[in-house]
Amino acid sequence: MNIPSWKVVPLKEILETRYKVPVYINNDANCFALGEKYFGKAKSYRSIVGLTIGTGMGSGLIFNGKLYEGINCGAGEFGNIPYLNSNYEHYCSGQFFTEEKSVSAEGAFNLAEKGDKYSLQMFAEYGFHMGQAIKSILYAYDPEIIILGGSLTKSYKYFKSAMFEAIQDFAYRNVLTNLKIEVSELEHSAIYGAAALYLNSKQF
Repeated sequence: MNIPSWKVVPLKEILETRYKVPVYINNDANCFALGEKYFGKAKSYRSIVGLTIGTGMGSGLIFNGKLYEGINCGAGEFGNIPYLNSNYEHYCSGQFFTEEKSVSAEGAFNLAEKGDKYSLQMFAEYGFHMGQAIKSILYAYDPEIIILGGSLTKSYKYFKSAMFEAIQDFAYRNVLTNLKIEVSELEHSAIYGAAALYLNSKQF
């Protein structure tokens, strides 16, 4: 929780009362997925997973062209799925670098840019863990496309190969053949997605 003091805040009702207009509120990962659906690389797809990797790991799910949130707006929280001695978020976000390697993800990236072998190996390990997370997503949801966003995507070139290698043992080869994994190029995807919450509310 980025605002610890906000335990129960009826923000939607507060804003609607003040501004006299309908208000739509959602989390950043869901908004990221919607931003990519309406304005980014996922515009031509109807089955989408938006995966954000930065200080944490979040995801937004779009099925049949519409955001799927679950009953409690908690659907698609892959980062919390148990993995090894922790969960996917621990190994597939910046936490992997700070908690497993005692270096920031940014620091590892800067060293990798200089060709540091140890940093390159760290990203290979990170790519392996990302591959395991991707496989879980494929088994659970089998989307047309996975869009990656967040600060760690600037390091994509350093973990892409290991990530794809790690998913090669996926049981269904046709899924891998058809799967597309792209890195977002849309600046402020989540902000666009927040604006698109209205459009999503009109989808049936």
